[in-house]
Amino acid sequence: MRSANSVSPLLRSLSRPHGFEPLRVEGRLPESLRGTLFRAGPGLFERFGTRIAHAFEADGAVTAVRFDGGGAQGASRIVESAGYRAEERAGRFLYTSSASWLDRMRSASKDMAKTTGNTSTFLWKDRLFALMENGLLQEMDPATLETLDATGLGVVTGAFSAHPHRVASLRTTFNFGVRYGRKMNIDLYALPDDGEPSKLGTVEAPWQSMVHDFMATERHLILFVGPVQLNLLRAMVGLGDVTQLFRWRPELGARLIVVPLDAIHSPRTFELAPFWLWHFSNAFEDADGPCVDFCRYPEFSLGEIGEMESTGPLPLLTRVKLDLKSGTARETKLFDVPCDFPQVHPRLHGARHGTVFAQTERNVMDRNILGVTRIDLDRGRSAEWELPAGHVPSEPVLVPREASQDATFVLDLVFDSTTDHSYVAVLDGEHLEDGPLATVHFDQAIPVTFHGSFAAM
Repeated sequence: MRSANSVSPLLRSLSRPHGFEPLRVEGRLPESLRGTLFRAGPGLFERFGTRIAHAFEADGAVTAVRFDGGGAQGASRIVESAGYRAEERAGRFLYTSSASWLDRMRSASKDMAKTTGNTSTFLWKDRLFALMENGLLQEMDPATLETLDATGLGVVTGAFSAHPHRVASLRTTFNFGVRYGRKMNIDLYALPDDGEPSKLGTVEAPWQSMVHDFMATERHLILFVGPVQLNLLRAMVGLGDVTQLFRWRPELGARLIVVPLDAIHSPRTFELAPFWLWHFSNAFEDADGPCVDFCRYPEFSLGEIGEMESTGPLPLLTRVKLDLKSGTARETKLFDVPCDFPQVHPRLHGARHGTVFAQTERNVMDRNILGVTRIDLDRGRSAEWELPAGHVPSEPVLVPREASQDATFVLDLVFDSTTDHSYVAVLDGEHLEDGPLATVHFDQAIPVTFHGSFAAM
């Protein structure tokens, strides 16, 4: 979603990395809110006197807020990966398009890459990982946010995407990783709550594309391959930044690849009209097959993400119902207000849901209104926390409340351009329109964060 400002200060480097320290609280934090919010995003937009070409190429930063039932402490640290440290020793970029062509070729010839951890956080078995689009898992210390080693957990040899999804009823998190070569292969992984991770198998993609997100249900994994094509030769010889590597090809159409969990090597492919998506909200099994909900863009753009401002059509919450018997797909718009970064209650991940929370944007009398919105799919209505002018929200993170099986707290990291600082808004998910129960304030601006997670205490 676009920033409220034409040039977003969210694309500045983290000014003061620090460990956990007390944060200023306005209002009253719920006593039952106990645990840590983790968020990840690009943290360094300039190094060695050079600004990076795109946010996806930045070294990451992980930001955390620890709630103790009344107070809060916060931390924000740069992801100091092995690649980051090698560049610090060399005094120059060695990876991505910011490096010289010769340095990029040297790294590629040694099969070396930098795990930036600049997209999302992932919690598994009390371990914290910072994830990126196409790399290993960068482990972080959840108690201090210090950077540990990158890992493949013994099963990931290429990439582990930034969008793992847990199916609550299976007590298992699934993910994928893309491998480019003569053909594009998508490796599939399972990480049970109890037990060891495993590689489930590999699916061949119809063309070299970008696969950003996917979805999982109790029976299927659903992969989206959009009409975007990678210039593999350009990527191999290190020409151009990330925005120059992928091209919108609407004539290809879009594909949903449905992979049965009990028959990984027998996927079904559904052909759809061209569109793009960055994020699914959820998926569940219906009588005839899976239903998948996502924020649908009419077209693809990487440059707009790099600038935090969109000039094209905004995404709408959409559902596609897949009929495994007939091989057909039916698309339905679920909500009229543009939205992205959708979330459902953690208990309903991979199962039928009736409520979605999202970051929304609407235009009223030529004024952009940014909000955090609860969308009631069953009743066809919504409730919104409308942010003050100059405040920019992020992806809402849902924290289940003990008081009710369905109730949640909603945590949202907000940038306030009027004071140039960031704060976490703590909202009651059932009463978003009432505004925050409390706000927890950093003394600085936190650079844009894409995705987060919550570890209960």
